[in-house]
Amino acid sequence: MDPTGEGTAKPADYRALVCITTCERPGYLRRYLPHFARFCAQDQRFPLLVALDGPDEETQRFCAEWQVPLLHSREREGVGFSKNRVLERFPDFDYYFFVEDDVELVDGSVFPAHVELARASDIHHFSLFSERRIGKPASVSTIAGRRVAHSFVGSARFNFFTAEGLRRVGGWHPRFAEYRRWGHTEHSYRFVNAGLAPAPFNVATELSYACIWHLHPSVTPLSMLGDEEHIVAPERELIEQRLRYVPLQTFSPYEFNDVPFDSLGRLAATLDAGERYPLVERGERRHCRSDYQIWRYRWAEGRSRKIAALLAAAWQWPANPMLRRTIRIALERG
Repeated sequence: MDPTGEGTAKPADYRALVCITTCERPGYLRRYLPHFARFCAQDQRFPLLVALDGPDEETQRFCAEWQVPLLHSREREGVGFSKNRVLERFPDFDYYFFVEDDVELVDGSVFPAHVELARASDIHHFSLFSERRIGKPASVSTIAGRRVAHSFVGSARFNFFTAEGLRRVGGWHPRFAEYRRWGHTEHSYRFVNAGLAPAPFNVATELSYACIWHLHPSVTPLSMLGDEEHIVAPERELIEQRLRYVPLQTFSPYEFNDVPFDSLGRLAATLDAGERYPLVERGERRHCRSDYQIWRYRWAEGRSRKIAALLAAAWQWPANPMLRRTIRIALERG
């Protein structure tokens, strides 16, 4: 395992933008952004950007205080359009990562690993999420020595794209700006329709250890229910049209705070004292540590280590809903 903050600087033979998408959740940035900053500060191939959907003064103050590059819009239009703004404002990267704000980075090698996967294959779009989220599997392959599951149901919490792939399929569909959510599955299907991926969701399953997948309340309430694959009717209609390309569009005016990409040193340095969550208060920190112990449980080898991790998670936060779900799943599996 290559910890997020260790290692020497790598030669910049490519540039891959790591973008954290967020909306009215500055607390999540305080929790999890320092680890992204530490990795990106030490590998010049991976600049870090926060993309804020809509105005949020607290998030803007946080990014100004810690010198984090920030792109923010004047109106909320959903995460799809947030990504469109990033592509419009920063079109010159070779690769793009879009990571939701509640994803916690444990191992930064997950980023160059995805570039390697793309370079070793003809696949221009990979996703990453917990293996149990893989639905409607299509096939499994081995790429660059890694097992890759291909499926038709998945998650958009961590997405990787080649610039060439995005150029050929375009941006996220403008229809979903009115709902302020959805659209990621339709966009992923376009990679299949354009012959750029074997399935909408292509997941190097062993790499899911590199992140902690937190339970996350949605900022935008559900306005309609999805089908058995959790796809709402407007998105299903577009998927059935088998679109190959949708022009990149933006609606709301947006601004960049002009912070240089090499200004992450101060935020990264908050981790130097050894505290994993240095920017949160004591009570919130216990919640974060509980989730971290659950991650340790899932990846620990040996029964005693797993039990120790669960006990530590319960001690930090007995009411943790992720803990209850973890125990329930363990009991169901026997």
